[in-house]
Amino acid sequence: MPRCEDLFITSSEAPNERIHVREKTADSPAADTPAKAVLFVHGATYPGVMFDVPTSSWLDHAVDDGYAAYALDVRGYGASTRSPVLDEPAQDNPPFARAESAVADIADTIAFIRERTGVEKIDLVGWSWGTMTTGMYAASQPGTINRLVLFAPVYSCERRDRIAALEDRDNPHRLRPLGAYRTETAAQARERWGAEITAADPDSWRDPAMVERWYDAMLRDEPADFVRAPNGVLVDLWEAFNGRARYEAGDIDVPTLVIRATEDATAIREDGLGLYDRLGSAYKQYDEIGRGTHFVLLERRAPQLFDRVSRFLASPLAH
Repeated sequence: MPRCEDLFITSSEAPNERIHVREKTADSPAADTPAKAVLFVHGATYPGVMFDVPTSSWLDHAVDDGYAAYALDVRGYGASTRSPVLDEPAQDNPPFARAESAVADIADTIAFIRERTGVEKIDLVGWSWGTMTTGMYAASQPGTINRLVLFAPVYSCERRDRIAALEDRDNPHRLRPLGAYRTETAAQARERWGAEITAADPDSWRDPAMVERWYDAMLRDEPADFVRAPNGVLVDLWEAFNGRARYEAGDIDVPTLVIRATEDATAIREDGLGLYDRLGSAYKQYDEIGRGTHFVLLERRAPQLFDRVSRFLASPLAH
């Protein structure tokens, strides 16, 4: 079993706030001097534990590949500093935790990992909104990452269906008033996930116990029986769903993999291919996982996702 340690680093943006980072390394003397490191960055609603759910841990898979593996919680999520506004009525405060704050946390975490491991350039994997924040980081702060994986990306694609969910009914084409945060119960999480499964037998795509296993892991950092997530991301997504990219993919020059699942209703093919086409990387790949959803990292096809990413990261062409 890999060694696991939960670490906390100080935010450079807000010195009184802490960023939670989970570290997993091989349980052997060689792990004290890892040759490579990878950081996983979560999406809009769920914290970094997404990458370390029992029986489907991407962190464990990365350790097996010889990595020191890390997952952070952006401030406002998981075990990182949670704003006091999360304990107040959501409507009493404006959205917080925009992509820029997440990029600051990514920068702090990468600096910490580089110092802790001695690895000069690390690999970076983002999921969903995490592709926006890792993409912003890669576009603006070159020289610290080796390779980039944009998994289930949301970039810049006009989506009338998603705009309608965020639009102000009294002021069309404008974002509706948002509170500071939103909540999601286990039932809502199950419903959201299940809506993307097109198989007649959902259990053929997903272990029926996985929802509880995953949700229970997130509740360890919550004071109640639901997950709270900052709404700053909804402002970022409003821009993306209106076709306004939050970063310029052409400014990314490291080897990059864009990968999604075929039934992903959030990260659609048109957007993924548009992102791929606009990447400035001299070496880039586009890939899809069949019979999977936005949550494929927790589904029965997860090993296929992990293996394809591993092959990209290990490819001589990606160096």
